[in-house]
Amino acid sequence: MVGLNVIVLAAGRSSRLGQPKAFVEVGGRPLIVHLVHRLQNLPGIQITVVTNDDLLADVLLACPSVHAVLNPNPEHGRTGSIQTGLASISERGGGLPKHLLVVPVDRPGWSIEIVNKLIESKKTSCPESEGRGGHPLYLVGEDITAVYLSKSDEPLSSIVQRHQIPVDFEWLHMNIDTAADLDELKSASTEDWF
Repeated sequence: MVGLNVIVLAAGRSSRLGQPKAFVEVGGRPLIVHLVHRLQNLPGIQITVVTNDDLLADVLLACPSVHAVLNPNPEHGRTGSIQTGLASISERGGGLPKHLLVVPVDRPGWSIEIVNKLIESKKTSCPESEGRGGHPLYLVGEDITAVYLSKSDEPLSSIVQRHQIPVDFEWLHMNIDTAADLDELKSASTEDWF
């Protein structure tokens, strides 16, 4: 029985970074492998990775335990990628999930403890530190349906209201976007939570 469905967003083209974010090497392994391994510390997890046509085969090889699905239009943004993942989950499970964790591959600054706080909230939520929301995003109930039925290029912020859960976590706002961000990622990878 699935305890929690997770969608890992890895469909972006990474034009600013100049290499696929999911396959940035961290300690000899791709970033996506680290994220999947961390997520597997949650009970009853089912992970769906939404990716693009350039990376689909690589994701399947690097992470054989996940369901990898192709977003044919990744340029539409994250909402479209979440919808692609939800369609796959719905097809496999006979309907939309009741709760869902959305993990962007380029926002790896979170811990299992943060995820557990989101789940315990039992409402659509994200972690917050220093007045700014972070990732991952936890969606529940009607908010999942609203995302699924919205336009694929509509920003998530205009679809759902997120309850912010305060956390004390210095890495929460880490964003892998440019080559300069890779130094921060390397530092983060030495932490126990990583």
